Amino acid sequence: MSVAEVIRRAVEIGERSGKITFAELNKLCDSRELEPKDIERILNALSEAGIWIEGD
Repeated sequence: MSVAEVIRRAVEIGERSGKITFAELNKLCDSRELEPKDIERILNALSEAGIWIEGD
C-alpha cells in the first residue's frame, strides 16, 4: 500500500469518530517501512483533516 493509500484510509477511519488510534495506524502501516518524511505526511494529513491520534 502506498503512503497516499495509507493517508486515504487513515482519514477515512478518523472521519468516523474524529480520531484514530496508534494501533489502527500501525495496522495500516504494518506492511511497509516508512521513512520519516512519510510519517510526517501522514501526521500532517490527519492534522489538516482535524483528526486526533489517540493512545491505545
